Parts: sequence; structure tokens; C-alpha cells
Amino acid sequence: MSCRVRDLDPTADRGAVERLCRAALAPAWALAADAADLVRQGVVAEADGAVAGVVAIDPAGSIPLLVVDPGRQRHGIGTALLAEAMGRLRAAGASKVHLGSGGDGYLWPGVPADLPAAVRFFERHGWTWDHTVVDLTADLRGYAAPAGVGERIAAAGARLAVAGADDMAGAVDFERRHFPQWSRFFEATDESVLVARDARGQVAGTLLFSGPGRRSALWPMLGEDMATIGCVGVAEPARRAGIGAALVVRASELLRDAGAGTCHIGWVWLAAFYERLGYRRWREYLMANQATG
Repeated sequence: MSCRVRDLDPTADRGAVERLCRAALAPAWALAADAADLVRQGVVAEADGAVAGVVAIDPAGSIPLLVVDPGRQRHGIGTALLAEAMGRLRAAGASKVHLGSGGDGYLWPGVPADLPAAVRFFERHGWTWDHTVVDLTADLRGYAAPAGVGERIAAAGARLAVAGADDMAGAVDFERRHFPQWSRFFEATDESVLVARDARGQVAGTLLFSGPGRRSALWPMLGEDMATIGCVGVAEPARRAGIGAALVVRASELLRDAGAGTCHIGWVWLAAFYERLGYRRWREYLMANQATG
């Protein structure tokens, strides 16, 4: 089957991208319609005058999404889109390309392990998996703090508070010094920020939390009263004092009291840490990088 590739028009092609995501990803991934809005740059493939596939491109060096109409799969369309994306990223100066992630918003950090056809597609094209990360969830209705969390932070002399306007400069400065990869999320956020201060009053840890509501493209899967927690970070000198656990537990309690149902924590390496706080593994992702040369 021959196809023609062209630049994505995020406005004109939005409906086609939405249709492709629904056809190719459901029922495993029943995403919100506005998931299509996360695809801002990329390439579409047309066959017989219709959009048959799309690949999203993040010029920083990632391929956040690649989907092909199920009725037109195994005809070289996905291969053509992947080759086009790799070529454009190479021309943009990227030396290595990551599958998933991309830009300020993302659907998933890597390739979902529960999409076996996608996993096999990338394996056939020479991609190998470096590691896995997971998403976790917890039903916050009736959530209770695990024993000992409050006592540990009290013994450390630390205290927690939701950041007000006067606290944001300190929170952003903390991110820039300790977690620069997250600083942009704190600089321009509509989420709440929870701050931990040590016994001297210095910022020792932070996280973002939001909800309840349609807080991500995952809301059809997690409920309209979903919530999110993310960017949980504690400065190295303050670790092993229970501050990270206290941040997650306090954010969970605040979201519970606000009426949240399922809380989602994405892109997690240290799953056991969150599992001790009442969260359970929800989805797994395979992570891969490939050189463009």
C-alpha cells in the first residue's frame, strides 16, 4: 500500500488524530478526546486520500506517539512514519531518540507494555529496552496514612505546607538547584505545590498535586474525580528522614478531603516506595533510546 507523508497540521488534523487514537488504542487505552491536543508537531501518512497514521515528534529528541489505523497496519505505514520521524530528529540535531514522553505534556513515558503489537513493532525495527517504569494509583476514598509516617517527620523537625504565592519563588529555586528537569513544571503550573521545610526552615522537598477533576487524558480510565501527584523530590541531604513519604501521604490526604477518587502517580522508578504508602502498580512502560546516526 502506497502512502504519502506530510507535515501534521495540529488544527486541521486534530479530528483524524483523535480517530486514530481511539481506533488503535482502545479498549486498553480509552483516552480522552483532548489527548489529540498533545500531538502538536509531527507527520501524518495519507493513503487513498485519508489519514492512515500519525507520528508525533518532539524536537528535543523523542517520539511521543505513533499510531496507525488498524485496518491499514502491516502495510509499511508505521515503518515509513518511524523512518521519517528519525530523519527529522536527526536533521534537528538530536543524536539520540527516546520513545514516549516529549514536551510539556505527555501520554506515557515509554511504550506501554500492555500494547504488545507496539512492543513487537519497535523490536522489529531494532529498538531494545533499557528499563521499565510504572504508573501507580490509589483509591483515596477512605485513604489512611500508614503507621509511623507522621512520627518520622516530626522527629526530623520538618513541617509541610501548601505553597502560597510568597512561597513559589523558593519552591522554583529549589527545583532549579536539585531537580532542574522539573523546574519548568513549577514555573508555570496550575497545580498545587506542597513544600517540606527542614528544622532550619529551608525547603527540603516538594511535589505537585491536583484534583479532583479531569486532570489528564487518562480521566476516562480513572474517573472524573481523579487526582494526580507528581514531581516528588527531596534534596539529597534531607533524604532518609521520611520527608518524601510525608509529602506523598499529606498530598493524598488533602486530595481525599477535596473529594478525589483515584489518584495517579506517573513515571515511577521506585515503585516499592509508593507501594508502602498505599499505592498499587497500574501500568508498565518499556523505555528505549536509539542513536540517530
